[in-house]
Amino acid sequence: MRPQHLLFTMLLIGALFISGCGNLPFLSQGAAQPTPSPGASSGSAATPAPQPSPAAGQPTQAPANNPGQAIPAIPLPTAAQPTPGGAATPVAGGGAVTIPLPQIQTTPAQLESYRITIVMSTNGKTADGQVVESQTTYAQATHRPSKTGYTLVVEDRRGTPSSRSEIYSVGDMLYTYERRDGKEVCEPVMMAGMGEMLRGIADGMTAPVQMGVAQLVSRGETVNGVLTDRYTLDQETISQFGAAGATVEKADLWVARDGGYLVRYDLTLKITSSTSPWSGGPGIAAPMAEGTIAYNWSLEDINKATITLPSACGGQTVGIDLPLPPGAQVSTALPGATMGGVKASIDSVVTFFKTEYPRLGYELTYEFGDAQNGYILEFKKGSEEVMINISPGSDGEVSFSVTRS
Repeated sequence: MRPQHLLFTMLLIGALFISGCGNLPFLSQGAAQPTPSPGASSGSAATPAPQPSPAAGQPTQAPANNPGQAIPAIPLPTAAQPTPGGAATPVAGGGAVTIPLPQIQTTPAQLESYRITIVMSTNGKTADGQVVESQTTYAQATHRPSKTGYTLVVEDRRGTPSSRSEIYSVGDMLYTYERRDGKEVCEPVMMAGMGEMLRGIADGMTAPVQMGVAQLVSRGETVNGVLTDRYTLDQETISQFGAAGATVEKADLWVARDGGYLVRYDLTLKITSSTSPWSGGPGIAAPMAEGTIAYNWSLEDINKATITLPSACGGQTVGIDLPLPPGAQVSTALPGATMGGVKASIDSVVTFFKTEYPRLGYELTYEFGDAQNGYILEFKKGSEEVMINISPGSDGEVSFSVTRS
């Protein structure tokens, strides 16, 4: 696997860190609680056609897909949003109406599509006067019916170059996209289950408030095109931030009138020299002795997001267009490599490769191993070399990898 593909793992880890956001209180690290959610629209987006399963007893062709041509752009349906009922109305008495926070957590699994944007910013100084400035932006767009998604992570930190990572997903096809030396570069990979995992990360990030009580401040504020009521954390809930060496300047939440789901959450913490240095979380280069930390969470484009696969992601192949043993299941396909497994004896798998590949003009140039420890086979056809690793697994499954250079 080439180094660029490590980006997938890095993004997954980064997204999970942002979802917990270090040791900030009231930021959930678990799944959202079931609550009502906005209704999904009835439209549908273009979905890749399912590939037929290989017939029993027939060799399985390793994927050599050209996925960019299948879905160059994916329009997502639009749903009507609640109409504002007039200007926001302040609530008499301020905290007269309260709501337990778990009741206003979102349930994105019930949404057809959405976009989440999370921005965490720090601005302050260390105890020795060093300036601390950083901002991490995480965005995740999801369209469930077509199994498509988009992930963006941008990190800006004082004194270091900005970093930007983008992943598009169509089913289990993932595309790392970047602009390199003025050119668009898109590298595809198929990893079984990874597309759904990326979409699940977004679902797990939609409960940023974990515990406590919020008080109603005003009614009828329109946020992200949704009619909401604004709440703020009550004083008892806010007081728990003191243990982190910080005080709360702002802790506001906007809850949808129709559906009761969280639309926006703004949290600002103030770090003062009178408190112990605050280590914070991801994106903070050094413990701050004074400054501010802002965490802004926003649910946007509810049932009307749009995901467009860049043109640079089209016209590419993934996997190897060479036969695989009957019944083989591909778990990972990269440019020039295919990996998977098959329910069969290791001897029958070895026999398959040694029989089928010479029929295609490949000469067996190297063989090493045994049924207990696995085999390495190397074939050559002109300047083309193919290496096959075959390993015994559990439950009668044999693992294989086929690479071509």
